Amino acid sequence: MLYFERTNKISNLCFVSFALFFILMWIFLITSNFSEIIQYNYTNDLRGTIYTVICLIISIVSLILGIILKVVTREANEEMKLLERRLNGTK
Repeated sequence: MLYFERTNKISNLCFVSFALFFILMWIFLITSNFSEIIQYNYTNDLRGTIYTVICLIISIVSLILGIILKVVTREANEEMKLLERRLNGTK
């Protein structure tokens, strides 16, 4: 990974934020009455439900962004190595 180190670091940061927000989502899900809100439309603990949904959305977006950045880094490095081999005249 010579050329896209920043992209690789951002990708790793996205995976770490995915793990953090996924853990937070589980904590908020366990502490809130999420099942009661869905079944009975009981909105006494609406804040916990909103935190749960927001953490779920952030974790999914972080996971997708991390995977995309890893693929971009890998593809770009393969292209750069191919260009170097072509410029050097080796196959």
